[in-house]
Amino acid sequence: MVATLLKKFVSIAVLVVMSVAPAFAFHGEVKLKARQHNAMHVIVMVSRDADGVVLRGALCTAYAVGPHTLLTAEHCNLPDTNAVYLDSVDHDAIKQGRVTSHTIISRTFDHQDHMLLDVSAVIFGETIELGAHVRTAKQGEKIYFWGTPDGIPNMYREGYVMGAEPPSTPDPEDKEPIDATAYLTIAACPTISGDSGSAVFAEKDGQLVGVVTYGVADGMIMGMFPIQFTQAQIEAAKN
Repeated sequence: MVATLLKKFVSIAVLVVMSVAPAFAFHGEVKLKARQHNAMHVIVMVSRDADGVVLRGALCTAYAVGPHTLLTAEHCNLPDTNAVYLDSVDHDAIKQGRVTSHTIISRTFDHQDHMLLDVSAVIFGETIELGAHVRTAKQGEKIYFWGTPDGIPNMYREGYVMGAEPPSTPDPEDKEPIDATAYLTIAACPTISGDSGSAVFAEKDGQLVGVVTYGVADGMIMGMFPIQFTQAQIEAAKN
């Protein structure tokens, strides 16, 4: 008898909760995430010698913030090339020049490991909002992003912010030091090579709160620095 009554009370409680939950909140969240996902792109830069042979390459994730502007990590940049390949993970095709590249018109840095790429001959249909005052995620806050782990695109991850710490002292022997000085936000969220540059969003409101920089502890933990572009930098990059 007790079990039966309890079952009825639970059923009623579920019905009440479902009846008061705003339907528009769920649908609005789904639409927002769909737009954010559609703004994601895979980017590849390669350095070639005088004969066109690839010397090194960098595969990262980027998000469109304007019709021809991408937000990604600064450490994804290869300064000795002005070409970027979009949405191709076919390494052989890129090496052999069978994939069309886009010319990088300009690069803008905030010196917190973030870069804006102004790219020619492309119009991104879906974009995310980037302003001059991007908040950082707080301890305990849930986050999510789509990235390209190990070259596999469109991989969704969720996690939560563990805390923050000062950036480590630069290693003089590091060939690719991170250009950042602010506090590093640490999140419990699996992250590996290829996720760098992924835009990170807060679960509670869908706002942009960071960009993936680090994968720590064999990729079990993710690190990101605060986005600190000025409005003038953003407008110049989009123009």
